[in-house]
Order: sequence, then C-alpha cells, then structure tokens
Amino acid sequence: MKLDIVMHYSVDEATGEITFIGKDEIKVDTAKKTSRKSSTKKDENPEPIVTLDSTKLTLTQGAVDLLQVCEDCRIDIKYDKKGKQLLPKIGTDAAFKSKGGNLLSSKNTVRYGGANNKKLAGYGTTFKLEPTEDEGIYWLVGDKMPEEQEVPKELVNIEDELDITNLDAIEEESTDLSSLSYTL
Repeated sequence: MKLDIVMHYSVDEATGEITFIGKDEIKVDTAKKTSRKSSTKKDENPEPIVTLDSTKLTLTQGAVDLLQVCEDCRIDIKYDKKGKQLLPKIGTDAAFKSKGGNLLSSKNTVRYGGANNKKLAGYGTTFKLEPTEDEGIYWLVGDKMPEEQEVPKELVNIEDELDITNLDAIEEESTDLSSLSYTL
C-alpha cells in the first residue's frame, strides 16, 4: 500500500504571502498491478499462507499484505532456532538487512527451487505465518516437521575424550607454559 499526499497552497504574487488551502490523500494499492497474461491466478485468500511448489512459493493476498510487499520486492527465507528447533523465517531482504532473496511476481509467486526448495519441503508444503520478535519477519509454520537427525555417538561425549584436567591447575595470570605437554 502506498499513500500519496498532495498539499495545496495559494500564493499571492503581489505580497508573496503563502496560504495553506488543504491536502488530498490518494491511496495506491501497489500489490495489484496489471501485467502480462499468465496461466496462474492470484490467490485472493485473506489468510496469510505460503504454499511450496516444486519450483516456486505462492503467497496468498493475506501473506502479501502482512509482509507489506509488492511486485518486484525481494523475499528471502532464512532459518533460525525457535526453542530447540531450527525453523524457517520469511521476510523481505530489507527486513533481514541483506541483499538476498527472490523477486515477487505480479501473480504473488517467488521462484524457489533446487536445494532451498528441498530443505523447505522438509517442513511441509503449506505454511502459516506467525510473527517473530523482529519487525517484518515471520515464522513459517509448516504442515509437517523435518525428521530429527541423530547425533553421532562419537560427538556426544567428546569432552570425556579430552584431557583438560591439567588446564584447571593453571592460574589465570600465569604465563609459564612449561608444565603443559604438546604431544599428538
């Protein structure tokens, strides 16, 4: 949504006096631009939902309005921890303060293929948007959760394998390293 404000003034040429007459506000819906014909139609659903296809993301009109994006705006997906889980987040490149992402088309779709598509597909194909603590960025809550990967046993208790008891005996201010052994 774009708001144009036109201010009107009257100028008396003889005295140079300027008088404010009024203003006009013109709202322009930047998300609804006419363009080339396409076989896909815009999803006018007011619910903020993102759908994953094999090569693209489709945003409902509710998602476009919530993200406050228009045609040719860049949309990016990043992953962050929410609790103990790694979840996808969606927002504009400006909201993420980055120069990444893909352009939103006039049909509210974003090209999203390859490895990124496969990674997001692990979270589902239909996503609802939930707000994060950051303005303009939303969690993508999918219709399934990715399979949890097992942590290899050799990584579980790696501290038990290290001999760090000698390091506890060294004082913080000590610079004498002769008591340490450096064998591999």
